[in-house]
Amino acid sequence: MAEKKENKKLTPYQEEVLKCAKQIREYKIIAEANIVAILYKQPELIFDYTLQLEDFSENTWRVYWQIANDIIVVEKKSVLDDMTVGLYLEKHQKLKKEYEDYGGYETIDKAKEYVNINNMDGYVKELYKWKTVLEMLKNGFPVNNRINEFCDMSLDEIYEEYEAMLNHIFINADDDVQSYSLADGIYDLIDELDAGIAVGLPYNNMDILNKETGGQLPGNITLIGGLSNMGKTTLTRSMLIPSTIKYGERLVIAVNEEGIRKWQRELLVWVANNIYKQDLQKFVVRDGKYSDETKNLLKKCADWIVEKSENNMLTLIPFKRYKTQKFIKVLKKYANLGVKYFILDTYKADSGSRSDKMWLDMQQNMVDIYDTIKCKEEGGLEVHVTITFQLAKSSARQRFYSQDNIGMAKSIVDPASTCLMLRDVFEDEYTGEKNALKVYRFDGKNNKSKIPVKLDKDKHYQLIFICKNREGAASSIQIVCEHDMSRNILKEVGFTSVPVDF
Repeated sequence: MAEKKENKKLTPYQEEVLKCAKQIREYKIIAEANIVAILYKQPELIFDYTLQLEDFSENTWRVYWQIANDIIVVEKKSVLDDMTVGLYLEKHQKLKKEYEDYGGYETIDKAKEYVNINNMDGYVKELYKWKTVLEMLKNGFPVNNRINEFCDMSLDEIYEEYEAMLNHIFINADDDVQSYSLADGIYDLIDELDAGIAVGLPYNNMDILNKETGGQLPGNITLIGGLSNMGKTTLTRSMLIPSTIKYGERLVIAVNEEGIRKWQRELLVWVANNIYKQDLQKFVVRDGKYSDETKNLLKKCADWIVEKSENNMLTLIPFKRYKTQKFIKVLKKYANLGVKYFILDTYKADSGSRSDKMWLDMQQNMVDIYDTIKCKEEGGLEVHVTITFQLAKSSARQRFYSQDNIGMAKSIVDPASTCLMLRDVFEDEYTGEKNALKVYRFDGKNNKSKIPVKLDKDKHYQLIFICKNREGAASSIQIVCEHDMSRNILKEVGFTSVPVDF
């Protein structure tokens, strides 16, 4: 004789869930009854909603809804009176029996008396609300003690509350996203700012630029744009290399247009003119056949470079075929060796990039670089990268530079903290000419009074436009530099305001 199976006793929690489910269904059934009654009162409303049989929990209203749907939607009739329903049920005997068990058409007639067609939207929303709450209960959401609260809440309000709850839980569990109170550590920050944590490595001989941008702060990108052969690389060398050497910082230079020999030549010229104050021009170094005096000077410059390059202070990495991911590998390798300052000369599309998506790739690649170098608290290496890039060729005809001069890949500037653009001062912008620039420098005593500066026609000047600046104003002033590109001598002479092109 088979043993009688014992009924498995429910736990208190399971009993509570069943009780809660019953309460939810009671509210849901009211909405189901009202919806079905309205459909029998005004059948064409069935086309205004996407109700399905599975939306109904109570079998009574499932039966009546199925009949209505088949007659109006399937058979394309326009009324749901007693005769139309009766004729339909003659072809569906099983459904007819259930229909008669639930009171037939009399049940619908009574229900129709108590409903208002104008409330259909509200009833449908109630149906979906309780259907959703029931689904939440089945999936273990903590709704047991909140049913009475939900009576006064819409489905959207319930959704928004639980979405916020889940977002709060998961966003704080994600290593990539943390939330903080803006008051956290505010007093410690004041002490850290006082010690200079928000000031980056200064640009050499560029006091105005340092004041405006805060220098090269780790965790940020500085872009330097200009037309081809405008001196972007020379400017970058002159501003960055002396500062890294002066402050004992290591510098890694990744290049894809000039090789190591060209960089060495440029550095020899810079050392001769800026360190030893000897007049040495590039063509002399390039052409060879040196005099004894010149050769001795070059060896002296080389000795200085060797001394300053101890412990890999200056490292150059030429790319035969540029790809952003290669540069990111360089960033990761040397950042982990303690390097905080990098140069990429020049930024361009990856080798082999398809022309139809080249601009989008360049924009995404710049984002990838930023995600790599940003602050450690944001998951990055916290290093600074200076990146040179080409401006659109149409810039040659313009006086005022802005982000529009970047061309089709203008979104590359979005992740950068600073974007500088470079052009020569035009001949008619020199002192005394038709479009002469009004150039000033601050009084060295109080930095308040402005002193006019004349531009000597025998010298070469360039303008630096601050087109983006997260540390201060952008485009309000332009910096005027005297730039002897034959001797690699760069110095600020003042600031001006260039009129916008019309």
